Amino acid sequence: MKEDRTTAARNRTAARIFFYVAGICILALGLTLSTKTKLGASPVIAVAFCISELSGIELGDATFILYSFFILVQIALHLLPGKRTPSDKKKAVVMDILQLPFSIFFTRLLNLYASGIPAPETLPARILVLVLAVILIGTGAALTLDMRLVVSPGDGIVQAVSDRTGLELGLTKNIVDVCCVLAACALSLTFARHIIGIGVGTLAGMFGTGRVIALFNRQFGGYLIPLGKASSNHP
Repeated sequence: MKEDRTTAARNRTAARIFFYVAGICILALGLTLSTKTKLGASPVIAVAFCISELSGIELGDATFILYSFFILVQIALHLLPGKRTPSDKKKAVVMDILQLPFSIFFTRLLNLYASGIPAPETLPARILVLVLAVILIGTGAALTLDMRLVVSPGDGIVQAVSDRTGLELGLTKNIVDVCCVLAACALSLTFARHIIGIGVGTLAGMFGTGRVIALFNRQFGGYLIPLGKASSNHP
């Protein structure tokens, strides 16, 4: 009986890791496709795309710089005086630091996808790719979040700001997205004198991704969400 429980726990953990890695790969593909459409990058990657276009460095490398900044902000927020106990602060900072290896793997995927995927040429093709990108971003985000492992720095900073300010998570996400868009606009106007990477695709990512996550979890969350919870309680 004990062996059966151990085997079941191992199977849950293996499934959890599989879906988590699949989610990372799908999310990275979706974000890359959003930059290929030239209709505007997803908000969470808009600043990185702008830096990449201005400096000539690869998208993944620019994203790693952005994610490193997000991680530092999270650590600072978690170390601020507040209601958290020293033990809780330590755990939060450890989870923040674990986002660094996530970022390394994720941004290498971005570079791999960016170098191998051609940009669509016609407007209808670009629109179709944009729709696909939003679907993939939402699906990948849902998979990684449902497995309750290390979150991406883009999601982590939203959670950290929400925890610190007391704002509702969805509202905080919208605020962070708007800040990313404004930062991308400021950078591009300052150094290129025109807007880079912001457009209808940015709005599609801002408003469409959440809907895709909700729809995905409505269809598959009955299996995936309990899997993440059970595995996190019984690793």
